[in-house]
Amino acid sequence: MYEFAFMFFVGIAIATLAMTLGMGGALMFSPFFIIVFPLIGLPPLSPADAFGAALLIEVFGFASGLVGYGRRKLIDYKTASVLIFVSIPSAIIGTIVKRKFLDPSILNAIFGAVLLILAIYVYRNTQKERQGPPIPSSNSPRRYLTDNENNIYEYQVCNQFQGRLLAGLGGASVGLISLGVGETTVTTLRVRCGVPMRIATGTSVFVVAVTVLSAALTDIALIGFESVPWSLVLFTIPGVLIGGQIGPNLATKLSSETGEKILIVVFLFFGILMLFKGLAFI
Repeated sequence: MYEFAFMFFVGIAIATLAMTLGMGGALMFSPFFIIVFPLIGLPPLSPADAFGAALLIEVFGFASGLVGYGRRKLIDYKTASVLIFVSIPSAIIGTIVKRKFLDPSILNAIFGAVLLILAIYVYRNTQKERQGPPIPSSNSPRRYLTDNENNIYEYQVCNQFQGRLLAGLGGASVGLISLGVGETTVTTLRVRCGVPMRIATGTSVFVVAVTVLSAALTDIALIGFESVPWSLVLFTIPGVLIGGQIGPNLATKLSSETGEKILIVVFLFFGILMLFKGLAFI
């Protein structure tokens, strides 16, 4: 059981980065379980089990991050509710497809391909952002938020249809390979819509938390409570709870441009790694 004790520190590091950028920690946990475990003498998890364990760990990390962003009043709950209305059922369907209908051998390749697509998506939209902020339509809902430091945020939420579409695709991707909804949400809100980075990240954390919870509960219901690798999960959870509190503090000090660059690098690195794994090159 104690062979997983080191995951406490791994959990802190991964959750801190995930909460800072508003992305899913499973993006890094899953490759760690699949690729790093054999390198350090631990049996690797199957892709489906790795994604399922990463989802369960992510629930606690995002719950912790959710408290941090909620305390700072950096969550746009109205916008988030529109997105989770689509992302939750999509995540449940994706989880069922992963466990019941999809060949596990291709999950690694799908994981890598999705990350590379996300890297391209973020990069292209950051280029559009440099051409000037998006212009909301006259009927785009206007938001007014005041955080706990009395900073006032005023903005409009545009691209409503695109936001719902990407939330649905991201939710299905969460069910399949444990990532997608956070990455698409924070990019859509920030880059495509011009929502302030802190609000976009905090809102993304809320959307991911409830979407991942629905996928994780569905996964447990499908495989059975006793099939979950609880020793791995229980050592990692305390670490992600700590990292979930550190991340929101760092996010308030990170510029939007720097955060976007880090996102692209992370997507490319893990995308290439997992695509090669899926194609049996490593």
